Amino acid sequence: MPVRYRSLGFLFVLMMITYLDRVCFSTTASEMSAELGLSLEQIGLAGTCFVLGYVLFEIPGGWLADRFGARAMLTRIVIWWSGFTALTGIAWNLSSLVAIRFLFGCGEAGAFPGATSAIARWFPRNELARAQSVVMFGSRIGFAMTSWIVIALMSSYGWRAVYWIFAVLGLAWSVGWAAWYRDTPEGHRSVGPDELALIQEQRAASEGRARIPWGALLTNRNIWALCGMYSGYTWGLYFYIQWLPTYLRQGRGVELPEIGPMAAAILLCGAVANLLGGWISDRLTPRLGIRSSRRIPAVAGLLAAGIFLALAATAESSVLALVCLGLSFGCAELILAITWATCLDIGGSAAGVVSGTMNSLGQIGGALAPWLIGMMVDRTGSWELPLLVSAAYYGVSALLWLGIDPALRLGNADAEPAI
Repeated sequence: MPVRYRSLGFLFVLMMITYLDRVCFSTTASEMSAELGLSLEQIGLAGTCFVLGYVLFEIPGGWLADRFGARAMLTRIVIWWSGFTALTGIAWNLSSLVAIRFLFGCGEAGAFPGATSAIARWFPRNELARAQSVVMFGSRIGFAMTSWIVIALMSSYGWRAVYWIFAVLGLAWSVGWAAWYRDTPEGHRSVGPDELALIQEQRAASEGRARIPWGALLTNRNIWALCGMYSGYTWGLYFYIQWLPTYLRQGRGVELPEIGPMAAAILLCGAVANLLGGWISDRLTPRLGIRSSRRIPAVAGLLAAGIFLALAATAESSVLALVCLGLSFGCAELILAITWATCLDIGGSAAGVVSGTMNSLGQIGGALAPWLIGMMVDRTGSWELPLLVSAAYYGVSALLWLGIDPALRLGNADAEPAI
């Protein structure tokens, strides 16, 4: 097996752990709120504070990965957030929960930019979308399995112990990553000459430390369109991250033992779509060019996601609503690997910063969603309005994709333009 695929395997496992640690909060929300005496709006506020920390440290996380390498950066941040995962299990009131989740978000902020920076140095350009799709597939497998695993653990040990168990997984990954990974294939003794020549010939990022074109980054319309588009995607995503188990229980009357399998079935649609999106984009690139191969499946996916989510919101049949939820999530997730591959196309050696910028400013939608969705449900007593708002936001994101050009390389991130 090529060594670059083993590095991808590490990143796949990391993304599984990332979402186990992140999404377990939504699955424990009902029990946590009952024990701590918190409303849905207050639980949503804690979720929003996680996203706030995530937003603030995305760009620094991407810069650190580009500047000092993904080995040191990812090792340190996974240890950091694993500590705050464990601390979530000892939260005693709203203030403690808000503080812990904010600091947890600060740590997790570097995970995706760090992984993107690693891929930029280890993979040739014609494998970028597929490599990103594998990483995102890992996150969605973790996402899909979390409710099932958490409910099983919570039934036996209580909601607090879930966080302590998950913290150990992150610490174990950090030890393995630090021992095996090197920041470039040139520095890894297991990489053979043939594989090294292939990577060097078509590498997405140049060797050495990245030169970050900050002025071009902050004034680039392409980047702003990318961030605006991603905000609609993250708004929809955080409905699933924060509220899916609660929606299934309260909005559709699903009993607790059935929530895990039901949520897993919905979220597995996204895992499959992640792989499919990256494969479609890479297959279309030689025929249509980088611009159309990224744009066409992304626009189609977001439009379809909005339509299916609107159907889920208004369906009288719970079965039809759950099917539409799965289809909507799958269509939205079709764009994920494509979007992060676009950060590599645009950013080159500055891929970590570009992806961090997108995932920071693009999290504005995600930052507001947990709190505002909880507020809308508390105020109206219905889940229909927040789902329709999410559907409309998907449509706005689809339109913004028309302003994104992956063929335009950012400033001097690399001398060679994207193909």
